[in-house]
Amino acid sequence: MTLEELKQRCENLGFQYAYGAFKNTVEPPHLSAFSADTDNFGADNKVYYKKTPIQLDYTYIDKNIDEQNKIENDILKDIYWNKSDETYLSNEKVWQVSYFFEL
Repeated sequence: MTLEELKQRCENLGFQYAYGAFKNTVEPPHLSAFSADTDNFGADNKVYYKKTPIQLDYTYIDKNIDEQNKIENDILKDIYWNKSDETYLSNEKVWQVSYFFEL
């Protein structure tokens, strides 16, 4: 999967999506993705295998199992991922779950 395919999957399922940050304020629920760093394989001063770690944050106000199932079963269906615990962001009064995977 590419970043463009990730965007298409999210939008096709009705999620507001941004890579990095939204240009305008959006209300939850929404998905935002970003790359923290890379974990490439290289030798002889060359990159032989490029890995881009992605964090996909699902931000919401009310828990919706159907939405989480769409993320896990449809958007991330063909890649290996890990998920964080649900975290309450008290300053924004929202909940957030993060998914971690590589592209």
